Formats: sequence, structure tokens, C-alpha cells
Amino acid sequence: MTWRILRDLDGGSTTITLMGTLTPDQEPRLADLLLEGGLDAPLALVLDLNAIPTSNAATVAAFLSRWATDRTNGPELVLSVNSLTPTGRLLHATLGRQTTLRTATVQGPARQEAVDPRRAHLSLPADRQSPAAARRLVAAHCRAWGMHSTADRAMVIASELISNAVLHAATEVDITATALSGSLRISVRDRAVGTPRPAVVTDSGQLPEGGRGLPIVDALATDWGFFAFGDGKTVWAQIDSPALPPSA
Repeated sequence: MTWRILRDLDGGSTTITLMGTLTPDQEPRLADLLLEGGLDAPLALVLDLNAIPTSNAATVAAFLSRWATDRTNGPELVLSVNSLTPTGRLLHATLGRQTTLRTATVQGPARQEAVDPRRAHLSLPADRQSPAAARRLVAAHCRAWGMHSTADRAMVIASELISNAVLHAATEVDITATALSGSLRISVRDRAVGTPRPAVVTDSGQLPEGGRGLPIVDALATDWGFFAFGDGKTVWAQIDSPALPPSA
């Protein structure tokens, strides 16, 4: 099986198009792929199944049912299938019975039009003014979401992640802040392929200048990590917060 990922960071959706046959040994990789698809904090994760062969539809449906039942949070999963084709009819009939899944009978990928008040996104250039813009974005939305106790740490984390991206990737970046249930997640995506590496402490016990960003993030965040893609990478950090986001 192969796949194609299309991210609409401004509109707030990620579309994953699956092509070919899913085999048992590929299921763990597909589960990871679906997790990766949610890391840029989309409002909807659209799974386009129109290129799945009819003979493999039942296998894909069974996998998605298990995956959707096991996950505890993340964006809405929308399955894009054309019900006028044999594969589409089978997938729609099978998946439509699952309460944890929503199917969309459309010709192409579904689009997410609504603006979710729990998600804030900003595209920034690779220049020295971008960390300050990221701090302002995070501060404003922490106030709006009632996450006052999280704001100071969130601003530092956002600033460090953007500074790292500007310094090391030297590409345009996207920052997304999302209020999840009981936590705040900050994701920064750049367009440079590579692995972010924390600086190594020198023999004198000091961190080198220009290498302190990730250790600072590690100290302030509840959890953090990254995913590398073929067209760049996303570094994310999560902060537990007692405040809950406002309802949509």
C-alpha cells in the first residue's frame, strides 16, 4: 500500500489518500501514519479510500474500526468514499455501522469549512521577528481559552520552537496551538528534512549558545516529540492545563 498526504494548514484539514492493498505487516505503519496526520492539529483528518481495491475493502474497514475504537483523542476522522463504485458501496455499508467513524459519500476529499475556536494557526517567515509573533499568538489564545496558568510556559515553548526552526531549517514555518481536553499542544512545522537534536552538554557542564531550545522545551513541557515527513518535520510540545477550552 502507498499513500499521499496533503496538508491544508490554513483551512485546518489533512487528507491522506490510500492506494493499493493493505497487508497485515503494513497495519502498524498505517496506524503511525494516521497518528502523524493529526500532529499538525487539523480540524479534520480526511482519509480518501477511493483507490482501495474492492478485494481489500473489508480488510481496510476492519483495521479502521479497530484503530478508531482504540484512539482517545484527535481530530474528527472523515472517510471519503464514492458510494457509486463497488468499493465505495462496500466500504460505506461496512464503516457506516461504526459509531466511532463518520463516512462522507463524495467524489473527492471532503473539506472542513468551520472554524474551531480551540485551534489557532499562523504561517511565519524565517526571520528574527517570528518568535515574537508566535508568543503573541499563544498568549492571546491562552487568555481566550482560560488557560492563564499555562500562558507563560507556552510562550517560551513557542518562542524556542520557532527560533529553532528559523535558525536550523531556515524555511517558512507554521505554528498551531490547540486546546485539547486538559492540555495545550503547540506544533511547529518547517520545510527542512532532518531530525531535531538537543544540544549536548559540554565538558564544562554548559549548553552551547544556539543549542538550548529543545532542553528548555523539555524542561517546560509535559511531553514533546517530533515527526519527520518527506517534505519537512513537525515538532510538538504539550502542556497539561487544568482549564478546559470553551465549547464550540
